This record gives sequence, C-alpha cells and structure tokens, in this order.
Amino acid sequence: MSKKKAVSACASAERRTVRAGGRVIEFEFVRGGVRNLNVRIRADGSVRVSAPFDMPFAEVERFVAEKAGWIAAHSAERKAGGGYSYAAAGSVPVLGEKRPLRVEKTKEGTRAYVRESGDGSLTVYAPDAEAADRAVSAWLLRLAGKKLPEIFRRTEDSLRGEFGEPVELGVRNMRSRWGSCTAAKREIRLNAALVTAPPECVEYVCLHELAHLKARGHGKDFYRVLGRICPDHRELKKRLNACALGRLT
Repeated sequence: MSKKKAVSACASAERRTVRAGGRVIEFEFVRGGVRNLNVRIRADGSVRVSAPFDMPFAEVERFVAEKAGWIAAHSAERKAGGGYSYAAAGSVPVLGEKRPLRVEKTKEGTRAYVRESGDGSLTVYAPDAEAADRAVSAWLLRLAGKKLPEIFRRTEDSLRGEFGEPVELGVRNMRSRWGSCTAAKREIRLNAALVTAPPECVEYVCLHELAHLKARGHGKDFYRVLGRICPDHRELKKRLNACALGRLT
C-alpha cells in the first residue's frame, strides 16, 4: 500500500450536525475503518456515525436524516437508563455476582464477542468500548434466556401446582417493568435484565407474576396472595431495585 493510500484509510473523527423533521442530530462522524455506513448509540446516549472513506457526506446526511427519529429515541433511552457501561465498570453483574471483565481491543470493523474463563471472569474482544458493551449485553441476553426460565420453573414447582398447569414463559429486554402476566392466556414474561439480580430477587419476581394468576392489579387480594407465598416480598423488591440493572444496555 502506498503512503497516500495508507493515510486515506485511517479513520478521522469530527463533530457534525444534521437537522431533520424539527430534530437536531449531533454526532461524531468517522471516516475510514469500515466497509458500510453505520450508526452507534453509545451507553451515555451520544451518537457515532461511521462511513467508508470515499462515501460522500451528502449520502451520510441523507441516511442520518432518514433515521433521525430512531436515533433520537434510542439516544434518549440510553440517557434515561443512566448510561451504564460494562467496559467502564470493569465487571458484569450476573445473578448477584460481579464477574471481572477485561476488554481486549481489536481492529475497527471486527465483530465483538465475549469469552468466559473457567474461573467465571469474562474477556470481551471489541474495537471500542461501545462495541464491547453491546457484546456483553448480547451475552447477558443469551444467558438470561437460559438461566431465568430455570429459576422460574423451580419457583413454579415449589408451589406444588397451586397455580395450575405450567404457564407459557417468555424472556425479553423490557423497558419499564421486571415482569408481566397475562392471566387470561396464562402467559408470563420476565425482563432479561433480571439476570443481573440475585437469584432470590428473581424468585420474588416469579412469585409476584404468578400471584397475578389469582389476583389482577395490585390491590388487597393480590398482596394477600403474594404475602402468603413470598413473606419477604417488600424487602426483596427494595434489594432488586437497588442492585439490578433496569435494562440491558
């Protein structure tokens, strides 16, 4: 590669602004180091747009304008969530434990991934902190899909059929609640972020949602049921809200 081409291929960053539909999208614009145009919303809500070196900015501007609503919504969501960063914290909360996390920097544009060691520590291979956080969130989401149903079924079995046949269970990344129950369909959904909480707090959420099969809403009937099957529910709720992530970033 000639010296001229080598310089051209280097990524360079600058601040840019695009106005669209009454919105003002401010972002860090980076040329080079990628093959395709892409947008990243960082954990703190800031925006980074990457483009191939030879792509005209007019094309980038059109793309950002078309995605302005999506960018604004996700940026606000990240800011509201407190901008938690696993990479910055150096650890990942997993079922009440802090797993040490090491970040190994890779080349720009490479796929980020997480590797778990035998001692439980984690290493994330990623080109930057934002990519590392996304990879850890994806890893946690997969872990939640495995671990939360296990905890739920054990909790459900401990009630010895009091609430009828096993319910239909789902795990997803939820915005504003730890769980939900559709009693008529016997469907319960758990927030994937519960994988960052201690197991006893996860059990509390499972019991809370199961109680809704007998009592809708949060009136006296509901708390009579919940108090019987989970006497420590108030304390467990406080612990859950204090120590678990509300949403996987």
